[in-house]
Amino acid sequence: MMNRTAYMTEKIFFALGTVCRITVYDGNVHDALEHSKRRVMEIHERMNAYDMHSEVSRINASAGSGFVKVSDDTFRLIKQSVRYSQQTDGLYDITSRPSSELWKASIASRTLPSAYMIRAAADLVNYRDILLNSAERSVMLKRHGQQLDLGAIAKGYAADEVRRILLQEDVTEALINLGGTVVTLGSCRRIGIRHPFKKSGVPFAYIDLSDKAVVTSGTYEQGAMIDGRHCHHIIHPKTGSPSDADLVGVTLIGDHAEQLDALSTAVFMMGIRRAVPMLQRLGIEAIFVSKDGNVFTTDNISGRCAKAG
Repeated sequence: MMNRTAYMTEKIFFALGTVCRITVYDGNVHDALEHSKRRVMEIHERMNAYDMHSEVSRINASAGSGFVKVSDDTFRLIKQSVRYSQQTDGLYDITSRPSSELWKASIASRTLPSAYMIRAAADLVNYRDILLNSAERSVMLKRHGQQLDLGAIAKGYAADEVRRILLQEDVTEALINLGGTVVTLGSCRRIGIRHPFKKSGVPFAYIDLSDKAVVTSGTYEQGAMIDGRHCHHIIHPKTGSPSDADLVGVTLIGDHAEQLDALSTAVFMMGIRRAVPMLQRLGIEAIFVSKDGNVFTTDNISGRCAKAG
């Protein structure tokens, strides 16, 4: 058996709002790692909603006034996002940025927004207001004040792109981790599932995966108690407020990280009963953690899970 430690090579960098770690076990793979990093940075630069020069920011600045020509990457991912919105009855919606930014500011200031502010932001959210011109490869938001944010899908897209590049470079053993959006390549690897009730980095379970993607969403990030209310970053697109679902964590396992990234927050809001039939149709496995600490899994994944500690 190969001594993986001896041959392990890593590339660690910051992009897409998180720490990105690409680990390969195939010996001299410097070019593959550099190519992978450049591709992730390219996606970051095009889709970063906090960079005024990015393509997404230019679309936001032109909302209600005109189309913006974009790269194939951005156009494709926005088009795919509309498809995921249709698939989830709007529970996944990349126009939710006005609401998410409102609550992000509220969490930072520890002050609840007014009902008027919540409603005003929510009224701007509607994926049907995304206008796509395929011939010109351009995008427009229908109304002034609307904003896109591809943060809930860009990491998954980038992770899939890294896998594609590594395979093209004849890398057969790798672990891609873009801020918790994980893709395994080659041999079976043990992946930790973050504990929703403990500090960052502590797993509550492990799962053994080979050539799969795994994505986790939960209310444990970017949250705070404000006036007795738990406010977190998973915003329900239809209400404009943090989701009040009975779940605190959802982990999805499938073939494509992009798809899992898009569906994970929607599944969180759907709840187990509604989500499982959709996931079964799509061939996606899941682990759910409820507010009372109970763990539920889809049928085909339970045998590959092991409790941590």
